[in-house]
Amino acid sequence: MPDSTTFSLPKATTDLARLKANLDEYGYCLAAEALSPGQLVRVRERLDEQATAERALDLGFGNDVHIDATNQWVGMLINKGAPFVELATNPVALALTSHVLGAEHLLSVLEAHVVNRGGSPMALHSDQWWMPFPVAPDAAYPRVGAITRSTVPTDAPAATDARIWPPAVINVMYMVSDYTEANGATRIVPGSHLFGRQPSGTVPHPVATIAAEGAAGTAVVWEGRTWHAAGLNVTDEPRHGITATYCGPMFRQLTNFPVGTRADVLRGASPELRRLLGFKVWSDYGAIDNMAAEFIAREEGAIGELRP
Repeated sequence: MPDSTTFSLPKATTDLARLKANLDEYGYCLAAEALSPGQLVRVRERLDEQATAERALDLGFGNDVHIDATNQWVGMLINKGAPFVELATNPVALALTSHVLGAEHLLSVLEAHVVNRGGSPMALHSDQWWMPFPVAPDAAYPRVGAITRSTVPTDAPAATDARIWPPAVINVMYMVSDYTEANGATRIVPGSHLFGRQPSGTVPHPVATIAAEGAAGTAVVWEGRTWHAAGLNVTDEPRHGITATYCGPMFRQLTNFPVGTRADVLRGASPELRRLLGFKVWSDYGAIDNMAAEFIAREEGAIGELRP
């Protein structure tokens, strides 16, 4: 496992080849200037407005993961302003996603995370915790429909010669604020993408982590097997980040974009954005009655009851 005392850990860079190499070796990278100065201003202003308004309306939309009343999640950003829509097709994000997942992939979630002082510690986890563990042919196997976060087997970090999963997910977190150790920068376990196991959910973390620090406009990018957690903010200023997660085209998206994306957003969506949102048929997956359709619209294929 790479150690910050003996290894030169990734530094923020615009060199795409270096970013890809860092993802391969360490399971994460730091993409400098992922947002232009103008984009950063537009994103920050729109996020401040949206987060403030949702907080005032008590729009928490919490689930079993988003349970911290101190911190705030702002979901479904695809519907909440053009600056966010731009992030879904960010060229650097898509280049790194294609490197890890291949040419075909979907946008799984686009949401913001506002970390405030007084939040609860987050357990280490990976973003593809739902992947079934490799098993021997004669071994008992987990039923895929029964896998939950609470039943995923965990283990201590160690080198392994066993076969492990490939990455099925990649996470691009845009730093809308400067990310520092003090304000809760994302915690990463470098090299954990090659452990072939899931981390224990205990807090404090059972293994050393590093803070993915960077200037606003940087993106910290990690692949789906990498162990990570949100950091604790001990400052008086909120830390703002936006997560764009991508997954393989055969996996269910974390956000149901085909149902939840507003019609006005779809009217202006490019073919690339519609593909990322899940409106493009992939190898017959996502098809409806009109099997010849390359892109699906909600009104297509609703044949309904027929009689001879």
